Amino acid sequence: MPLQIAFTENNGSVSEHLLFEGREYQVGRSESADIVISHPQVSRSHIVLRAADNDRVWQLNDMSSTGCFSAGVQIKHLTLDKPHVLQLGPVPCEFTPVELNNVVKLDSQREWRKQQLKQYQTQLQRCNSSTALINLARECLIQSLGCERASLILFDKINNYQLGVGYESWMQGDDFTGSRTIINQCMQANAVRAIGNIVCDDSLNKQHSIINHGIQAAICVPVCIEEKPVGVLYADSTLGRRYFTQTDIEFATSLANMISMRLLFHTIEHKLSLIS
Repeated sequence: MPLQIAFTENNGSVSEHLLFEGREYQVGRSESADIVISHPQVSRSHIVLRAADNDRVWQLNDMSSTGCFSAGVQIKHLTLDKPHVLQLGPVPCEFTPVELNNVVKLDSQREWRKQQLKQYQTQLQRCNSSTALINLARECLIQSLGCERASLILFDKINNYQLGVGYESWMQGDDFTGSRTIINQCMQANAVRAIGNIVCDDSLNKQHSIINHGIQAAICVPVCIEEKPVGVLYADSTLGRRYFTQTDIEFATSLANMISMRLLFHTIEHKLSLIS
């Protein structure tokens, strides 16, 4: 029986791996590990996984110095015959045995997702105006990533919010009900922030904007001109958690890059008009 392992990457996306019988798998921080978890408190070779009992279950062996924990209890060996959430050091990982017929379903869902993303990318490349591009990017974030609200948010020179296309009532000035904290983190680091379950994120779940507006999940991607962030593509959900995969992150980043290129083009065009 195959085994699926899922954990959250540093950028907030969820990394999913499907393991098959017939060999053992090393999970750890080392670049040579079969599954790499890039966290300083995860050992280079943290656990070893192998199928057992005629491939009907999986055995987990802890090889680490920082431990493997189930519900706060340290374990050295465990039979994975049902779904488990374990802590590898401080990193929560979900282990799920998968029936063979469900493997086909998982592959079909991934292939459908890839085709959907390709279709959106083709539409984006055909956009002949900035307004059409940004409107389609907003639609993609809502439809493809399962978010309820999305917009391009631009900033002035002192980082005051200037709201771009995608303007709705929830974005009005002081009544803005998105997460300023996540947006500011994204701008300052010039890096993607994706949080699929904010309630479990101790760095965010006590923030006023999160509590007051009931934000459950959010993704924020920097939009840059000449490598300097000038705004973000922002989307969130208030109805429930939403796990963002690496494919989701790459897709949202490609949207932001297309908008960045369009903004750069307009900047160059404006400078040329001043010269002439």
